[in-house]
Amino acid sequence: MNAELLATSIAHQLDVPHLLARILVARGCMSVAQAYERLHSSPSHVLNPLSEEFPMHGMKEALEWIDQAKKSGEKLCIFGDYDMDGLTGTALLKRGLSEIGIDASWHLPCRFGTGSGYGLSKDIVDQMLSEGVKYLLTVDTGITANAEIEYAKSQGMLVMVIDHHEPSGDGLPPSDVLLDPCQEECRYPNKSLCGAGVSYKFIDALLKKEGKGSAEKYLDLVALGTLADLVEMTPENRYLTRRGLSMLLNSKWPGVRELCRRQLESSPCVGGQDVLFRIAPIMNAPGRMDKPDAALELLLCDKVSDASAILSRLSKYNDLRKKTEAEISMAAIAWVKERYGEEIPRVLVVDGKSWHPGVIGIVSAKVAQTFNRPAAVLTVENGIAQASARAVPGFNWHKALFEVRDLFLRWGGHANAAGFSLKEDDIPELRERLQKLADDQNYQADGEAKEEESERIPAALNEITPNFMAAVQELEPFGGKNPYPILFAENVQVEKLRELRGGHLQLKLSQSGSPVFPAIAFGMADAKKLIDRERKKVSVAFEPIWNVYNGSKSIQLLIKAICENPAH
Repeated sequence: MNAELLATSIAHQLDVPHLLARILVARGCMSVAQAYERLHSSPSHVLNPLSEEFPMHGMKEALEWIDQAKKSGEKLCIFGDYDMDGLTGTALLKRGLSEIGIDASWHLPCRFGTGSGYGLSKDIVDQMLSEGVKYLLTVDTGITANAEIEYAKSQGMLVMVIDHHEPSGDGLPPSDVLLDPCQEECRYPNKSLCGAGVSYKFIDALLKKEGKGSAEKYLDLVALGTLADLVEMTPENRYLTRRGLSMLLNSKWPGVRELCRRQLESSPCVGGQDVLFRIAPIMNAPGRMDKPDAALELLLCDKVSDASAILSRLSKYNDLRKKTEAEISMAAIAWVKERYGEEIPRVLVVDGKSWHPGVIGIVSAKVAQTFNRPAAVLTVENGIAQASARAVPGFNWHKALFEVRDLFLRWGGHANAAGFSLKEDDIPELRERLQKLADDQNYQADGEAKEEESERIPAALNEITPNFMAAVQELEPFGGKNPYPILFAENVQVEKLRELRGGHLQLKLSQSGSPVFPAIAFGMADAKKLIDRERKKVSVAFEPIWNVYNGSKSIQLLIKAICENPAH
């Protein structure tokens, strides 16, 4: 069956707009049954980590470990991470354990100062020991912290690791308990849970064991962590995330509720795009610019007044983050152009003195996108370089770094993103060896920066109706490999055009008797010449979105590209 016939069949049998059916087909639904499965997440997709057939390895031991910790009365500390997944996982564990009577303390890593950098360190373990911590529970980190966990064990600590990253290849950490679906022995089918997701499975099993219901109240935290970490939307992840998204604006947790309401203003719901572009950045900002503690304090606070004060602090951090990121991105891109000119190597290792370590991850993504190369951006201070790396299709950072791990003081990550530190003197050798590894991986850079590809579903503006907009929500959560749909319409009439300050365009668009749609094209002032040349008839790629203003909402087109009409 060809694509259009299949779309017609899906639209008819599932009673959905034909345009939505075309999107489903473009995204791989090859039957009505697959389309139904994609649109309707079900509690049946939630897997049992204690099932005999597909158990999560270590879950029984984890429940026994926490029972031992509770009975001992000894101090338990949760060690998380400074990103959204680590923050939500830590908050979930802190709140969940309190339900069974464990008042856990918490620690987060910091990019700055003593023991700085990603993950557990000996300094942090020593600090916990000085506080009398006996039980250490890590979340979203720990799978590669072999030496640090061995040290903690040597000092009498009992350690449980909750993680979702790939093991390093140097063996598993010597923890008492390890929950990580990516460890070889684990038969749990969903290998794409984030750290907060694995924490949820643990707390859910714990509360059920203790006769205290389920952990469903924490799914708003799981949704934030899952979307921000860009993990694959497996059927289980999709159900947990959708359910969590529906809870955010009325979250049980005052900090989460105020965060979403302030960031989304009068929006009637929270979508995946909102989490990625409006919520995650402000939550990650404190950890990028200073200590990440304020973000976790927001998730854990129980008073609206406290939440409001913390949010004001987060906003200041975010403003500083944006300014710093823009400055260093410009410097890093200029560094590449000045050093290499037209002969850009296949792997970029860009270093600068005293660049802010909190934004080098964002900068490395910008460099990778600009030059279509895997990029590592390093900031050098006192002879030591901290690095953050981002990949492009065809290059595996985890595999590459494993091969040169003898150069590193610390390292970790996965195929698409990683971090490491090394001595400044070893940077030239790192560059040389990474170029060779690009050969070994058969990675070939084509030398051209690429715009992110989209399916660009053909659409008529008459199809962009409130009914379609409501149906699009059934494709949530958007993010990662399920981006918000970009539609493509030909022979679009530009009814009105106005250039805004900053090089943006404000438009009114129609097509063959359709309603007139307001539209915004950010950074596309140069397209004015094309529109005039084409006598105001063009083709546009766009995202249809709701624009909410003064309590009323209307459909707006967010323009992604403006081009000539194809020749017929």
